[in-house]
Amino acid sequence: MQDKTWPLALIVEDEALLALAVEDLLTEEGFDTLCATSEEQVLALTPAAGPLAVAVVDLRLGGDLAGQRIIRALRMQIPDLPVVVVTGFGHDAPEADLRGLGWPTVRLPKPADYGALAAAVWNVLDQARTGRRPTVSRRTADQPATEQDGRSGKIPTIRPL
Repeated sequence: MQDKTWPLALIVEDEALLALAVEDLLTEEGFDTLCATSEEQVLALTPAAGPLAVAVVDLRLGGDLAGQRIIRALRMQIPDLPVVVVTGFGHDAPEADLRGLGWPTVRLPKPADYGALAAAVWNVLDQARTGRRPTVSRRTADQPATEQDGRSGKIPTIRPL
């Protein structure tokens, strides 16, 4: 009988119960998992872990926006690594800005249910496999400004009361 090698998923989450839930879900979806709770753990564990298939990264770890630095570091090693970003920040919050972090990336609001997380993981893997980029779900702040939507790109004039 031949040993089956499962794709490896990195989970970066500092809340233990959430990390365990994500680990259970990804195991059910056919992944081996590697869990880290901090930027330091990611940097220590990933070089020896073997090839990563996907990473699920919380943006805020221990009160710090370490998730963005982690994604940058991972993508320096694996430029096209599929990443699911899990965040409690609203879609248009500056803290949730993923521009400049590379692609393929899927953003998922926290708390996410199992079905949404599994779908996001398979979606980002499909994007990486096919090269198909999403055409929706862009932040309003990332959309090009137009006169019709009232965001002309001009600095508004502030008038005294």
